[in-house]
Amino acid sequence: MTQGIGVFIVFGLIVLSIWSIARPTWAFALVNLMFPLKQVLQGYFPTLVVYGPYLSAAIAMIAALAVFYKSTRKNLVVATYFNPVTWCTLVIYAVMTFSLVYTPARDSAMNMYKDAIPYIVVFIFVYPFLLTGLDELRQGIFLTVMLGCILTLAFFFNPSAQWAGGRFIINLGQTYGVSEFTSNPLALADTGGFMMIAAALMNFRDKGRLGIVFTIAGLVLGLGLAIVSGSRGQIIFAVMVGVMMYPFARQVKDMKQFFLMAMGAGFMLLVVVGTFAFFFEGEAARRWDITLLQEGSADRGERFMESLGFFAANPAGWLVGNGANSFAFFTGHIFDYPHNIVAEILLDYGFAGLIIFGIATWYTFKYSRDMIRIWGEDPVSRGTVAAWVGICLFALMVAFKQGSVIGQPTPFYFWIILAKVYFDEIRAARARNYAAELEAESAWGTGSYEPVAEYSTESYGKA
Repeated sequence: MTQGIGVFIVFGLIVLSIWSIARPTWAFALVNLMFPLKQVLQGYFPTLVVYGPYLSAAIAMIAALAVFYKSTRKNLVVATYFNPVTWCTLVIYAVMTFSLVYTPARDSAMNMYKDAIPYIVVFIFVYPFLLTGLDELRQGIFLTVMLGCILTLAFFFNPSAQWAGGRFIINLGQTYGVSEFTSNPLALADTGGFMMIAAALMNFRDKGRLGIVFTIAGLVLGLGLAIVSGSRGQIIFAVMVGVMMYPFARQVKDMKQFFLMAMGAGFMLLVVVGTFAFFFEGEAARRWDITLLQEGSADRGERFMESLGFFAANPAGWLVGNGANSFAFFTGHIFDYPHNIVAEILLDYGFAGLIIFGIATWYTFKYSRDMIRIWGEDPVSRGTVAAWVGICLFALMVAFKQGSVIGQPTPFYFWIILAKVYFDEIRAARARNYAAELEAESAWGTGSYEPVAEYSTESYGKA
């Protein structure tokens, strides 16, 4: 039966791949699900383990073809990609690349850099162009949740899945006699957090009665996937973000809307509690032992303080840092990193890198605030904005426990999407203003002029 499920998944993916090329929002969802999708496929077909990079390359190729197709339809917007957040990100990765010249951990840094290049190219130079505007972002998030639910079920029923050390993992090496070669639980937890936040904050009013189904399925399966992965930080951060951002996702102008929001928040918390009660037992509860929690927190704190100590002890690196992956050199380990993006940026790229990161963070916050204000009147758009802002915040919080500039471009590529969508909508609003002015001038010339309503940033999301 499991092989039959695997064959069905492969057939569905072939159809989905062809479909996604002509529908970039579907390709957007595939890229979001790239890492868990690859692991699930390898669990059903262990021979695909040796072709892991090719599976990632296939998804990258689908995304690139989708962008190309979008350009042939004249729907590709490039100018809005070049915004302050993108420029800061490009500078950070340029500094990282240059630092390979002077890093004391050149060999390990170069190996990590070579492995990371394909993912950096996909997520920074292809991924943002799959979407144009808020409507496409909404569709892309929805498809990620929908396909993510299917993928999560395929993971739970995977023939290679098993419990190990309090984590439900896919044993990718059992066919080859390598028990340590397993799926990446952090990637699964990231996906689960994404799904949960999106389902909790999106407004599925346009889906009719199915809206509640998508909400519950995304919440339960997303949080469930994070719980069984054993990644405690992602679970805590996802729940925190969902609770923090919920008031921003729902408009409150009167007592009726307040009670509706309160009921919605209560329902969401009830689903979260029920999900914990269902998944949080047996092996899954082992990861939450107080001793393990203390050890995990102490390890993260120790790495952070070590990074600050290495930075302070090497004044030559205060301005531009000590070079990529220098933490591994200072600790004497071949592959190691601070597990904190701020600590890594400060140690590897100095105050210059930290200032650039701070600028990118500030602009992301600014655009997030403006988007919530501009689209606050429309419930569906407001939910979409709140969901993506929540996902950006979640990615930042996760980067404080496992972030690495050289290892993966998180949270930068989420931030770039947010900024690009913001400027896409501004560009579209200006085009509408210009068209309205031309129409007014034409009407004036024929003597049939009527006053045209003034456009402003408040109307960006209403056309």
